[in-house]
Amino acid sequence: MTTAEVNKAIEDQCKDFIGICPHCGAKAHLEMIHNDYHLARNGDQYNYITFRCKPCKKLSVRVFRSTENPYSTDKQLLTPDKWVAEFPATDTTPSEAFIESVPEDVIADYTEGIICLANGADKAAVSMFRRAIQNAMLNLGADVKKDLIDQIKGVGSLTKDIRDWAQNIRIFGNWGAHPQDDNLKEIDHDLALEVKDFVDQFINYVYVMPNKVAAARDKNAKKVKAEDEGEE
Repeated sequence: MTTAEVNKAIEDQCKDFIGICPHCGAKAHLEMIHNDYHLARNGDQYNYITFRCKPCKKLSVRVFRSTENPYSTDKQLLTPDKWVAEFPATDTTPSEAFIESVPEDVIADYTEGIICLANGADKAAVSMFRRAIQNAMLNLGADVKKDLIDQIKGVGSLTKDIRDWAQNIRIFGNWGAHPQDDNLKEIDHDLALEVKDFVDQFINYVYVMPNKVAAARDKNAKKVKAEDEGEE
């Protein structure tokens, strides 16, 4: 395929593109609003496609690669390959629901944690996820003098499942002041992913769901009020 043919194929395929929006986290129609490209030294073509999410209206960019036949010397022989990048990346951006519901200090630490995790810095990621939970505990009224695991066990509004899960994650135990005592030597990528999963579910339970319930109640109250005023 030539550059013109690849460009047309991409535009045809992306007219009704369905994907995960990196901003609001919804699986939605992403409207293509621009498509441009550049050719690498080896002849590969990279198309940069700008999309606008229909629900939240925010922009994102995805990069599609087409590979050049290395044995072609007299004409382009591009083969569409795959999506190779996305900006902003979905794995380094908190969902819109998290941003809207979570206190600023907690979401700041959480965001730094997912950026570290996406870049292979597992120990740094776990440190930031743990800090996010610590800040959340303080926001929930936990005793600042207690260790994190005891803070989690002491907050009565948390479910038994959350408290039991935290108990089984070793990194939430004693957090020493010295390298040999901080438990970070035990961290691998699987444990970092488990810690992130715990923090995600914790945030959903503690912040997102109550925020959604409050919004639904407010919407219903306004609807009832409007109906009552309409009957007067």
